[in-house]
Amino acid sequence: MFQVSTYHPKRNYMNIQSTNLVKTQVVEGVAASPRGGALSLLHAAPRRHPPRRAGSAVATAMISKILLPIVIAATLGVVGPSSARAQLASINPIKDNTLYEFDAAEGDVSNALGFHFFAGETAMGELRRGVLAFDIAGNIPAGSTILGVTLSLNMSRTGLDTARNVDLHKLLADWGEGTSMAPGEEGDGAPATPNDATWRHRFFDTIFWTTEGGDFSATVSASQSVGAIGVYTWSSSQMRADVQSWLDDPSSNFGWLVLGDESDILTAKRFDTRESASPPVLTIQYRPPGPRPTPTPRPRATPKSRPTPSAFSHPLRFLLRLFATQPAAQAASPLRD
Repeated sequence: MFQVSTYHPKRNYMNIQSTNLVKTQVVEGVAASPRGGALSLLHAAPRRHPPRRAGSAVATAMISKILLPIVIAATLGVVGPSSARAQLASINPIKDNTLYEFDAAEGDVSNALGFHFFAGETAMGELRRGVLAFDIAGNIPAGSTILGVTLSLNMSRTGLDTARNVDLHKLLADWGEGTSMAPGEEGDGAPATPNDATWRHRFFDTIFWTTEGGDFSATVSASQSVGAIGVYTWSSSQMRADVQSWLDDPSSNFGWLVLGDESDILTAKRFDTRESASPPVLTIQYRPPGPRPTPTPRPRATPKSRPTPSAFSHPLRFLLRLFATQPAAQAASPLRD
């Protein structure tokens, strides 16, 4: 509620008028009347807030208890499905073999159907490299996103328990398995049979590696320190990228070459193959492709027309102008000394 007080010094009285204007804070306006030289003062009484009811706090607490579980459930409903869609696949190799360093006296040897493959250098100073491949496209839906990859190998024999780095490298060319099977501990291999992978051949005895010992990427896909007998795992972002590339382009899937420490003798490690009781396992976490959501057209905002300013847009200015132009009220109350 505003009170407008106009003092007229010549007529010695004060005219008090009221108008229903509500403000949230005190506003004072001063204007001089050109006719009567009156001084107009506007005073706005501050709004008083009603006292809070005692039951409002209880009601707020009850509403919070009701809404909190709903908010949590809604949040899980949004986050849950994307996480729940991630799936796991554990697969064994479709082929594995050992590349035994070529010795002219022994000829080309291999171990296609053996229970073990080797990586590193033997006590006789001969190099061994393992190769293994997995059917990615046959086990993971096309269009899936590979989230993580882990390879588990069982190392079943070693000359020394000294820890040696064993690396995985992506193979750049295809290779094969024949019917060769090495005797005994399998460390020396067996005469190669048609389509066997050897140190010199991708497919014995007609197709050769570009570089003896296998054609593989210089990039290390993953590395693991291997010491005493036991199960070891390899996992890395590069392995994930390798598997993703094999899923997207199955024709490029030639598997990995297992490269041991070749800097010294007695570094060779023996790992179990797919024919053994503890075969290699490749565990793949992936998110299968889902239906693409139909894009929702975005509504266009309708431009709002700007209101035409009126005399009541600024009530304070309106009152000041009104009382500055209107003559003094006829009924006035004289001031008391």
